[in-house]
This record gives sequence, structure tokens and C-alpha cells, in this order.
Amino acid sequence: MAIYLKDLQINSFRGIRNCSLDNFKDINILTGDNNSGKTTILENINMLNNIDSLVNLVYTTTRGYTRTSISGLSTFEQINYLFPVDDKNAKISVSFNTAKENIDLQIIKENKYEMLFENEIRKMQGYDNESQDDSHCEIIETESMKLEYAINGQTRKTESFNEYNRFNRDDKVNSIYKTVYISPFRHTLNDVYLTETLDDADLFMEMLDVLKEFDDGILNINADTSNHSSYRKRYTILSKNHKKSVPLELYGDGMKKAIMLMSAVIAAKDGILLLDEFETAIHTTAMNRTFEWIMKTCMKLNVQLFLTSHSKEAIEKVLKCCPSLSDHINLYTLFNRKGKTIVRTLDCIDAIEAIDELNLEVR
Repeated sequence: MAIYLKDLQINSFRGIRNCSLDNFKDINILTGDNNSGKTTILENINMLNNIDSLVNLVYTTTRGYTRTSISGLSTFEQINYLFPVDDKNAKISVSFNTAKENIDLQIIKENKYEMLFENEIRKMQGYDNESQDDSHCEIIETESMKLEYAINGQTRKTESFNEYNRFNRDDKVNSIYKTVYISPFRHTLNDVYLTETLDDADLFMEMLDVLKEFDDGILNINADTSNHSSYRKRYTILSKNHKKSVPLELYGDGMKKAIMLMSAVIAAKDGILLLDEFETAIHTTAMNRTFEWIMKTCMKLNVQLFLTSHSKEAIEKVLKCCPSLSDHINLYTLFNRKGKTIVRTLDCIDAIEAIDELNLEVR
């Protein structure tokens, strides 16, 4: 069993207010309309990997994970928008009931404006302008924020920064549980967890067998030692369907997404795996085998799994593809009602009955 997070209460975070999700199981499916809060819930859970750093949070989730921002927002802006936009008193308030402890997290944000010399700003951005005379510098109005973190009523730390600071991920990690977050399109970056996968021969061979759904001639995945220009490790796929190994980048999105998901399972061993819109790029013919392997391997490696999806077909396949795990699966459907997030919870058996016998729309 791998139920690290039991319950989650989100009082305020982004657009969610007063949302309760209870009785999490080993495998938890989150569904609902657009903007109902599915991704936001994964972002909340991802905070368990570093409860003291919003900078790390935006670097590891959908709206922050790239080397050039997908959203077009700066890191400073992304942190600002983690807080409820319409509240005068900007505060994140979340409660986690975990297998280790209960955690009541509050992060209070105070924004203000200050006047800075242009050369001060350039130093913050990494430029060396110490010799420039302040009297010849433009003075710029700069937005800044102060964050105060409190856990269970005790202030843990405060930090301040402005919109011109260079933002680097914090190496000082206050981790409650290891989390691995996979955004819907992260596979397009060809950034996978194959280093961890190649260290486990049995699981690697199982993964190769599943990947035959995408390339029936696949023989091996190798690290590309001939490439010295890339800033990240590259991989090639050896297949009977090609005369020589082919870079992973040249394969279709289905293959890349499957490798991303399966390698992430192995990387999340003894932790929490968060898959946002997990079915993206996976063809329906490959869903059963891929999803079954992911769920069974999560159970084997003590990984608690959270998935979001809009797809009725993908949800049904997760519910039905592995009957032996039905007692370990819950389905949560999110609804927005008058500014509040309402959650309907069904276990796997009830969800299947609702779909097959009552023709209920579970999304």
C-alpha cells in the first residue's frame, strides 16, 4: 500500500476555495470541466516535495516547467498567480492529512513597490555594473513581494524578492514526500527519467515489452554517448524496423509520452506520482497495456498515483483495464458552483456501474 496523502483541504490556492478531497487511495483519478481545478490540485500535492518553496513549485509544474516559459509569464508573475487573484489579503491556505503528520500550511504574500537604480536591477539580473555612477542611472519603480510561510501556526521562514531577481531552484529542500510531476506536454521536451529506468533491468525489460505497442520491432534504448552538444542526456532507440538506432526525438509523440510516463513511475519509487492529462498523445489502442503497466508498477514500487483527464475513454480504460486493482482506485469529479469547488467521489466499482448501468457522465 502506498497511501502517503490521505486527505486534502484547499482553503485558498489559485482559483480554488474551500475544496475537500477525502479518502485518497493508491490510484486517484481527477476529472471535471475545464478550469475546475484539476491541475491546481496536483500543484498543491506537489508542494509536499518542498513545502517551503514556491519558486521550486513553479519550476516543476505545468505553468513553470520549461527552460523558456510556456506561459510567457516570468517566475515572479507565476508566483504571484499562485495566490487567489481577487482576494485583498493574498494567502495560500492548504491542509494535508498525510501518513506522517497533519500539515496546515499558510503562505501570506505582501506586495509593494520600491524605487531602484537601473544598475541595481542589472546586478540582480546577473550583469556587472558596479563601476556605473548611481547619479547617471535611471530610477525604476519595481514590484516586490514578501512571503511568510507558517506550518501548523508556526512561522517557518520569510523571503523577499522582486520582479528583476534571478530565480534559481532552491537546493535546500524541506521534503515531506518525494513527488514527480509530469505535465501534459513534457514529453515534447524529450526530458525523460531513463537514467533511473536503466538501473532496473527487470522493469526496463517490462517497459520495452509495453513499448512494442508503439514500435513492434523495438530492441533497446541506449544513452547517446556520441552527442556532446546537448545540455541534457540524449537517448536512441534500436529497432528491427530501422537499420541503425534512431534518436528518441525523431519518434512520434505516442512513443515519447509512453517512455515519459513509464520512466516517471520508476523515478517516483516510494513517493507520489502526479500525471496531468495523462492520456495526451497515447493512442486508444495502446491505452490498456500502457495504463495497466503504470498502475501495477506503481503498486509494486509503493507509488501513490494521481491522474487528471478530460477523456471519457481514458478514464474508463483506467477503471477497467486491471480488475485486480479495483479496490485501490477512486474517481473524483470536480464542479464549480458559485465560486466553490464541489467534489463527487466514487470508488472504482461504483464508477463503473455509474458508466455502464446508469449511463452517468463521470467527467
